[in-house]
Parts: sequence; structure tokens; C-alpha cells
Amino acid sequence: MAEVAVGRDDVPAHGEAERHAGAPPPDPTPDASAEGQFAELRSLLVGPERRDLDALRDHVHDGAVLTREVSHVLPEAFARRGQDPLLARSLAPMVEDAITSSVRRDPKPLADALFPVMGPAIRKAIEHMLASMMESFNRTVEQSLSWRALRWRWTAWRTGRSFAEVVLLNTLKYRVEQVFLIHGESGLLLQHVTAPGATGQDADQVSAMLTAIADFVKDSFQVGSGEHLDAFRVGDLSVTVEQGPYAVLAGVVRGAAPPDLRQSFREAVESIHLLLGTELKDYAGDNTPFSAARPRLDALLVTQLRDDAQRVPYWRWAIVSALVLAGLGAWAFLGWRDRQRWATYLDRLAREPGLVVLSTASTNGRYVVHGLRDPLAIEPATLIDGSGLARDRVEGVWEPFEAQQPEFVTRRAMALLHPPPGVSLAYRDGVLSATGPASDRWLVDAERLAPALTGVLRFDYAGPTAAAQISRKLEALSILFPKGHAEILPEQTGTLTTAASLLTQLADALRIRGARAQVEVRGHTDSDGSDEANGPLGTARADAVKRILSVPPLDGITLVTHGVGPAEPATSGTTEHDKVLNRRASLHVSIIEPESLH
Repeated sequence: MAEVAVGRDDVPAHGEAERHAGAPPPDPTPDASAEGQFAELRSLLVGPERRDLDALRDHVHDGAVLTREVSHVLPEAFARRGQDPLLARSLAPMVEDAITSSVRRDPKPLADALFPVMGPAIRKAIEHMLASMMESFNRTVEQSLSWRALRWRWTAWRTGRSFAEVVLLNTLKYRVEQVFLIHGESGLLLQHVTAPGATGQDADQVSAMLTAIADFVKDSFQVGSGEHLDAFRVGDLSVTVEQGPYAVLAGVVRGAAPPDLRQSFREAVESIHLLLGTELKDYAGDNTPFSAARPRLDALLVTQLRDDAQRVPYWRWAIVSALVLAGLGAWAFLGWRDRQRWATYLDRLAREPGLVVLSTASTNGRYVVHGLRDPLAIEPATLIDGSGLARDRVEGVWEPFEAQQPEFVTRRAMALLHPPPGVSLAYRDGVLSATGPASDRWLVDAERLAPALTGVLRFDYAGPTAAAQISRKLEALSILFPKGHAEILPEQTGTLTTAASLLTQLADALRIRGARAQVEVRGHTDSDGSDEANGPLGTARADAVKRILSVPPLDGITLVTHGVGPAEPATSGTTEHDKVLNRRASLHVSIIEPESLH
């Protein structure tokens, strides 16, 4: 170390620093040879230890090395601490999570691993269940089909007990219903088991009662220290008590217990003391360790039935089987009959016009049908009577609609159009047709109203159409004029009014059909006078009629005029009366159908 101190000549002495305070500081860079010597010395002194420390640090921080070393000691550690409860509690959550994750990801490996164990276990459980069921069924039959069973039922009714209790009392030899494991010194209940179907009071209360009875006997009769209460009876129940060094085993027995039952209790007490002797001796109120004694207590819950019960003869089995089969057959027949009746009712609904079945259902012997019904169709409930079903078992939910069967469309048309006498209606493929003598007014209304009926696309009349009938009436009119004049006489006003009304009706009929008409007003003259005078006179008479009939104008009708003179006389006579009839204006109608308009 002294050599190291001497080598550090880069640090000036205190006096030197004062002497050279005013001079510039020396160069701080150490001598290269001195620094190398110091490094070599340090390597010689602390080098091996530093290399070991570096290796140890790398070893500690290297995860792969740690994992490898832990894997060498982990199996041995688990083998040594395998029985440690703390290790089991620590590993349980990880094992449970691993198993859960594995099952969620792919349950097949676990299922394959458990298959050799689960198959036999399931078969054994099923065999045990079937055997128990058959034994219960056999015992039920044996206890039901005999005069003795009838007597037992009478006894149960007379005494107010249940039939099962009476059967148990008459067929049971003995049964251990409850077993109590009681701490000998404190009298506290350690464990308690009860046979299936048996009922009892509060276990702690019974344990305290048994302890009190034992103390009462010991104090009242001055028994010796080695003597104790062995048994006592209350009605058809007896209590068997077996005393051990630290615990008492008490069993509640119904019926006459055999002598070997006490030996079973004695062996159970001995095995419990052998298994839990330390825990019983050091008992301080914790009952958890004594759960290990439950299998030995459950083994004492024995039931023994009498062997003298008579077997049911085979003919009784035959009667029971026949009755069961008859009941099943009757049930099957009634169900089949109801299904047939329901199918018959549905078939009748399907064949009835104006009814449409949408869905059906049956629940608890009741039937429900949903569908559509035309108001003119038959009431569906009336069809139930012929099917064999009761009306109160069938519920119908029907929504109104208009059927398009010909009979329903025709009936609705009759109600809407009110055809006159002699006119009949028929419906087919969207066309409502009428035959028979019908007025033009009714035909106009029928052509307007018929398409409003469901299913009716067009109205067709077998005779002349309304437009044709009105046209004939118009062409039969004549407006008369005075000789040599084109003025309309007042007495012709009625004829003009009739012509205007017929033109209005014609316009309505044409609008319904989508047709048009051209009405030509023709002016006529008599044969008197020259053609040069009669021609303009006829035209003037036609224009006069047009001016009156064109107010107001009518849609679909075009009025034109034409003077024809005496070329088309109303009559060929030459008398003055014939000449008066020829001085007129007439109408000629040309109907243009919809297809001609295009």
C-alpha cells in the first residue's frame, strides 16, 4: 500500500500548492506507466474474487439456469413433502385452473383418461338403481295384493298412522335408525348419522338427554365405577349404549335387536378409539377430526326384515300385468280416438269453402285452431258435432277475410248490386257476368260498383251494354223545327232535356268502360224548296241543337254537326204531316272502345 501511495505523484503537497498559487496548475493527466502498474496490482489483488462475483451474479440472474437447477430438486421436494396439507392447499388452485383450462380447450383427453373408470362406475350405479327399483316394486306388490295389506290399510285408517308406517311395523324385524358418537367426559355430541326415511329430534338435545340418563342411573343406583348403562327401551324403540374409554356409542333401534348387534357396536367403538384415540383424549371442542368416524357409524345403520312374508302367487302377478296392459291399451285407444276425431274435424274445415286453417295445437286434452273465416261461410263450431269431439274441448280463433270462391263473390255481388228481376249473376276468373233484361241505369251502376268487390276485375253483361242502350235511345229522338226556320220551338224543350240527360248517362257509362263517343247532330229538311236552300237550313238546325246540348260540355263525348237536308227523311210520305216530321234534327252516336283509342 505504501508503494501505491508513492506512485500517486499527481497530488501536490500543501506547501507546494501555496508556493505555486500564482502559477498555472500542473497537467492532471497521470503518467501512463503508473496507471498500468496500478491496474496490474488491482488485478492481482482482487481479480479472482471479482470473477467469482461476476459468475455468481450471472448465475443468479439467468432464468434458464435457475429453471434447470430447480427441475433437478423439484421431484425430490414433492416426494418429501407430499403428505404436507399446506403443499396440497397451495397446489390445489393451480391444478384446478389447469384442469379447467384443459377441459375448455379440448375435453377429449380428460374424457379418454376417465373412460376406463367412468364406464364401470356408471354401469354399477345403474345396476344398483335398477336393483333397488325392482326390490321396491316387488315389495310394494307383495304389500298391496293381499288380505294382510287390506288389514294394514284398515289399521292405518283406524289409528291415524300412515300406511307405510304400519307396513314397517308389521314387516320390520329391527332397524338401527340413529347412531350417536358422544364424548365420554364432556357429554358433547361428536358425530351423528340417521338412516334414510327415519325421523328424529335435535341430535344435540338427544345426546344431552342420553348423558343425563346415564348420569341419573349412575348417581341414583350407586353403580360401580366400571359399570354403566347398557340399554333402555321406550315403546317400540330401544337405545343400545356401548361405553369406550373416551367416547360413548349410542344407537336408536326400532324392533327387536339381535344379540350380535351389540357386538357390532362394541367393534365400532374399538375401531374408533384405535383410529381417533389421541383426538378423543385431547378433545377441546373441535369436531372436525371425527368426520373420519362417519363410515364406521354408517355401517351400523342396519335394517333387517322378517323372512316369513308370503310371496305373491303368480296369478296375482298375471292379474296385475293384465290390469296394467288393459289400462295402457285403454289410454292408447282413447288417445288414438281423439286424434282421429281431431283429424276428422280438421278435414271438414279444409273442405268447407270460406274457411282457411292456418295453425293447430293441442294441450292437455284441449284443441285450438287458428284460421280465416269469410263472414258468409258456415260457423266452424257446427262442424264439431259430426266429428265426435265435445265443443268445450275445441277453441277456434278465426280472423275475418273475404274468400274468392265463386259462390261467395256472387252472394256479395247480389247484396251490393241488387239486380232487377230476371237478371242473374255469375263469377269466374275475375269476371262478374250478368244475364237477363237490365236497364241502362242499372248497368251503369253495376259497371261502376262491381270492381269494388274482392276478386272482381271486370263486369260483363251478356246483352247490349249500357252505352249501346243509351245510344239507341238518343238516336230515336227527333227535335222538330217550323217550316223554313232553324229556331227551336218551345214545345221541343222536353225532348232536348231528355237528350241532355241521356248524354250525361252515356258519359258515365263511357267513363266506366274507358271509352269515348262521337255524337253527330244531323239537320234535316222536307222536300219543299231547292237543294241550295235546304242544305244551309239543315246545317243551321244542327248547329242550334248542338249549342244547347254542349252546355255543359261532357267528358268523353264529342258533338259534331252535319246538314243532310231531305236526304234522310224520317218518313217518305208527301202529306203535310209527313213534311212536319221531316223538318227535324236527329242524333247519331259512334262509340270508340278503349282498344281503338290506342
